[in-house]
Amino acid sequence: MTKTHRNGAKSADDAFNRHYAAIWGEERWNESLYPALLQPTRYACLLNRYSPMDNAEKLLEHPEVESKPLELPRRTLNSSDDGLRPNCFVRYTKDGEPADAPFPPPDTSTRILSHWNLDGASVLVASLLNVQPQDNVLDLCAAPGGKSIVLAQRLWPHLHADSSNLKQRVLTEKIRAGNLHSNEADGARQRRLAENLKAYLSKALFDSDQVKTLRVDGSKPNAEYELRVKTPTGTTGYDKVLVDAPCSSERHIIHAHARAAAGGRVADEMASWRPGSSKRLAKTQIDLLMTGVKAANVGATIVYATCSIEPTENDGVVEKVLAQVQKDKKKGIKWCVKVGFNGGEGDAELEGKLEKKWAEKTKYGWIVLPDHPSGGRWGPLFFAVLTKTAI
Repeated sequence: MTKTHRNGAKSADDAFNRHYAAIWGEERWNESLYPALLQPTRYACLLNRYSPMDNAEKLLEHPEVESKPLELPRRTLNSSDDGLRPNCFVRYTKDGEPADAPFPPPDTSTRILSHWNLDGASVLVASLLNVQPQDNVLDLCAAPGGKSIVLAQRLWPHLHADSSNLKQRVLTEKIRAGNLHSNEADGARQRRLAENLKAYLSKALFDSDQVKTLRVDGSKPNAEYELRVKTPTGTTGYDKVLVDAPCSSERHIIHAHARAAAGGRVADEMASWRPGSSKRLAKTQIDLLMTGVKAANVGATIVYATCSIEPTENDGVVEKVLAQVQKDKKKGIKWCVKVGFNGGEGDAELEGKLEKKWAEKTKYGWIVLPDHPSGGRWGPLFFAVLTKTAI
């Protein structure tokens, strides 16, 4: 590395750290948040309910670590016993500390793959969308597909490999409806998304067109019309929408920078980072969230999420969308958007569990950070829960 490159790398690194220390506080950034972001990402293991779970649980066995169910808080209004076995696990050492031992890759000898490894915060956010059988669900920025697979877990219980109270109820009531549309604008990523979903979900769902992988640029005007669910009588919107938007991904930048520095190189991700980059990204994120809101039915739940620690891309986007909806009301739209669980009324029990085990409150939502006092080491992941309501 030349002296010029070394100076450039140090300048970019210094600017990055100054920027986020100003946001999160110098003491927290230097002593807990940055060191936590620098650590390897911790993974949870989501067992696929469309494959026999006993087989998957055997794959997780490890002589040096213990796998335990990940405790996911549930919406208080929908906390009745559905008889479903836990299907998300995390690893701990014999001393009860979070373990870094990775989960094995899924079993590829079966038609439907056994499990998917992902950040526990991703499972949390997708589960908080509270998908129910018969819902029409949109995952607007879905690649590579992990959150879509989480969303699908409760959508078609009659196709689950194992028995449960929920499966029996759905079979008795002959509930077969529900759609999952997983969208990705980039062609190569959309093809990979389609391959992943076909590897984890029942072939019957693709044959019936209940699972579709779309390729729509959700940031363009009127994209919601291309995304709508087609029915025998026309089109309809969605009951649940996840907008997991492309973002600055600061943890990825930090990891890339550390790897490059260890080899005497400069990471492109750090060298190209600029304090103003978030403003450009936020414009796209606002457009994506507006598309998600417009594609939703009145009464629908929309979850906006990013893996950024930049407020401009998080609360800032939600604030701009709320302001845009207010402007559109003057033009005659018959709906508005409320922020928070249960249509903006809140859910004290759920929020208490979130704060204790997972996340900290922000102006409009929550952010899961790896230095949370619970020691879970998840995230980063910001999310806000919105409800589209009639005026």
